[in-house]
Order: sequence, then C-alpha cells, then structure tokens
Amino acid sequence: MHLSLEPIGIITKVANKSEILIYSDFEQVIRNIVSKIGEGAEKGQKLLVVHKNNNQKQMDGHQVQVTKATLLERKGNLLTISKIEANEDSVIDVRLDLTA
Repeated sequence: MHLSLEPIGIITKVANKSEILIYSDFEQVIRNIVSKIGEGAEKGQKLLVVHKNNNQKQMDGHQVQVTKATLLERKGNLLTISKIEANEDSVIDVRLDLTA
C-alpha cells in the first residue's frame, strides 16, 4: 500500500545535534506540542520524529522511519534535538513520546 504524505518540515545535521525546521504552513504541530507541555517547558522533552528515510542504500524509496529524540531547544518553528541518523530527510510528523 502506498500513501502520499506531505512533508511538514526538514531535518538537518548541525555539529553534534540535529535541527528540524517545521514549515510555516504546519506551525500548528508546534502549537499542539507546546499546549500539552506548557510554554518554556520544552527542553528535555522526548519526541517521536516520523521522517522519510533518504538513505540511498534503501531499495524502496517510500519508507518512513520513526526516531526517538530529546528536544534541546525551540526557537519559533526551529526545533533543536539530540543527534539522530537523518540528514535532509523530510519530516512527516513530530509528536511527544508519551512512553518516556
């Protein structure tokens, strides 16, 4: 089964961290996260990041990956997270990890 999912952002590697830029059309995702944890309480929150795996070793280019990450900082629609194995991957969704 193939689904077409519109990316809501992009992941980039920065030194020993990763950054997720949420596109302005999808800022509601960030507002939902902040409403659940409170303004200013973002640091240290555990997140689940759903992203399209752009790994060239993959035979099927339609795979998505779910990665756990820790939120280090938020500036507007830019989330700085702990380093994950993704670079230039399209972000499909970002959610709080409620199992953490």
